[in-house]
Amino acid sequence: MLTPGDREFAGSAVAYGAGFGSPEASTDIPALVSALTRLIAISDGVTDAVTRHDRPALVAGNERAEALVAEVNRLSAALVAEDRPLLEAAGVPGLCERLASGSRRNAYLIEQAWAVDAALMRLLLGLGKLGSDGAVGGYSNNPGPTYVDREA
Repeated sequence: MLTPGDREFAGSAVAYGAGFGSPEASTDIPALVSALTRLIAISDGVTDAVTRHDRPALVAGNERAEALVAEVNRLSAALVAEDRPLLEAAGVPGLCERLASGSRRNAYLIEQAWAVDAALMRLLLGLGKLGSDGAVGGYSNNPGPTYVDREA
């Protein structure tokens, strides 16, 4: 706490922007916001790549995202205690929520793409097989009754 005789120090501290929650506490916050915004754009690009089955774009997006994640980790580790209250005013929690939502969306789309690819492979591999009656087997042929006919 400052006593009444310490007014000169308090005035000079505010004038130099030293702490006290001033917006000039860190220059890492705008860089963090910029990196998160670019990461969201890459996440949207990954969504487009998955829906278009564009593997080169997916690989390129993942490489760019890895570099940005390293930058975000570095910037967030460099934040000081005075910067923490300023993050909400800068919109960082909202950006993080958008990034989490995009990650969930991409995970769902990738899972669906894998399921479609697996079904297609089963279909293609099952086309050349002969069934028990000599007919060419299809994707989901019924193998016949699973009971034993005792009257035969």
